[in-house]
Amino acid sequence: MYRLYMDPTLHAVYRDLPDKARARVAQFLLDSVNNPRAATNPYGDVDDGLMRLWAAGDLAVVLLIGDQTRTITVLSIAYAGLD
Repeated sequence: MYRLYMDPTLHAVYRDLPDKARARVAQFLLDSVNNPRAATNPYGDVDDGLMRLWAAGDLAVVLLIGDQTRTITVLSIAYAGLD
């Protein structure tokens, strides 16, 4: 199992999401701590195994996976506000 890290600025973005969007991100993050690569797709053109993307409709989350530290760092949360 991986630990989850989200800096205070991104945590504020997460807190400010509408309830439905925040619940979807929370469920994704809970699912990702067991197997972050299975819960995400490669970020960018090259799959380095470290930068990962979860995109679902109007939401996108970018993660950095640290295998040595067993830490998942949330790098960005984007919400298009369509839902």
